[in-house]
Amino acid sequence: MRIHLRRLFIRGLENVPSKGPIILTCNHGNAFLDAVIVAITLNRPVHFLTRADVFKKPFQRYILGKLKMIPVYRIRDGIDSLEQNTETFALCSKILKQGGAILIFSEGNAHPEKRLRPLKKGSARIAIQAAEAMEWTRDLKIVPVGINYTNHTQFRTEILLGFGLPITVADFRPEIESDLARGTRAINHQIFQGIEAEMVHVPEKNMDEVADIALAIGRAEKQYPLFRFRYVNEGRLDHEQHVLANFIERDSPEIREKLFRFAKKSQDIHMPLSLAHAQIPEGRMAFLVLGFIPALLGLIIHALPMSLAFWFTGKKVRDAQFINSVLMGTGFFFTAIWYILIAVFKGFYAPFLLLLIPIFPILLRIAFLYSEALGQQRARSLRKSME
Repeated sequence: MRIHLRRLFIRGLENVPSKGPIILTCNHGNAFLDAVIVAITLNRPVHFLTRADVFKKPFQRYILGKLKMIPVYRIRDGIDSLEQNTETFALCSKILKQGGAILIFSEGNAHPEKRLRPLKKGSARIAIQAAEAMEWTRDLKIVPVGINYTNHTQFRTEILLGFGLPITVADFRPEIESDLARGTRAINHQIFQGIEAEMVHVPEKNMDEVADIALAIGRAEKQYPLFRFRYVNEGRLDHEQHVLANFIERDSPEIREKLFRFAKKSQDIHMPLSLAHAQIPEGRMAFLVLGFIPALLGLIIHALPMSLAFWFTGKKVRDAQFINSVLMGTGFFFTAIWYILIAVFKGFYAPFLLLLIPIFPILLRIAFLYSEALGQQRARSLRKSME
C-alpha cells in the first residue's frame, strides 16, 4: 500500500473497540480497495459483506470464504436469491456473538463520488437481529466509517479514513420493540449522520468540479515529509472538511469563476494545484541528488510489470469505481510474477543475488517518491521565476 497510495491519514481510530462485537458501517467509493484499507488499518480480524455474484464458482466461494468474505444478495441477483440473505444474516449474528467484527458498505454498491447516498436497510437489520440474538447486550456497537479519496481513480492518491463515535444498538431497543420499521429507520439515520461526519461530503453533484479545485488548493497548505506514509489524528481530514465548508459558505458565481480561472492557469503552466502556493520544505535537493540511482534502478526493474498493470486496467476497466482497485490488484499480481521469474533466473545463474529481491519494492517506492520530489522542486523553481 505504500507503493499504491501516497499517504494514509486516520482519524478516530480510538473509537474502534479493540475487542467485542462491532459492525463497521462504511461509505463505498472504490470497489474492493475500500475493504483492504480498513483491514490494514485495524488491529483485529474483520469479516466483509461482499456482493454475491462473485461467489458463483465453488473455487471462488472457497477462496473468498477464507478471506473472511460473506455473500450478500441483492435484487439484481434475482428475487429468489434474496432468501439466502437469511443464512447470511444468521452467520453475521454468530460472528458478532463470538465477539467478531463485520464490515458493511451501507450504500449497497460503490460510487466514486465525494458524497453519501441513502443507506440500504441491511446494516440496521443485521444489527437488530444480532442484538436480539445477544439479548440486547450493550457490548454490540456500530462504528461509522468514512473513506475519502483525494482522487478516486488516480494512482498514488491519498486516503483520509475517519472512524466515528460508536453507536450502541441496545439504545434503540424500546423503539424497535414498539415499531420495528421506525426503529430500523432510527438506526439507519444515526449511521448516516455518523458516516457523513467522517466524510469530505460534497452535497450536490453540480459542485463536484469546483469543490475539487477548492480542495486541491487547500491541500497546498499541508505539506509532509516524503518518506512518511501513515498519519494518525494529524488533522488532515479536519482540514479538508474545513476547506470544503468554507467554500460552500462562500460559494457564488464569482468565486467559481475565480477558481476555474486559477485552475486553468495552473494547467497551462503544468503546475498541480496542490503545489500552487505550497511552501516546499528544504532538503528536497539532497534527496534528488542522492536518490537518483536508486530511483532509476526501481524504475528499470519495475517498468514491465507496472506497464502491464496500467495497460490492463486501461484496456479492460471502464467503470470508475473499479479503476483504482483493479490497478492495485494487477500491479501486485504482475509484480509478484515478475519477482518469481527473476528469482528463478537468479537461482540458476546467480543464487547470491536472491538476497536483493526484498529490496526491489523499496526501490520502486523511492522511484515514485523521487518523481514527486522532482515535481515539487519544479513547482518551487517555477514560482520563483514568476515572482
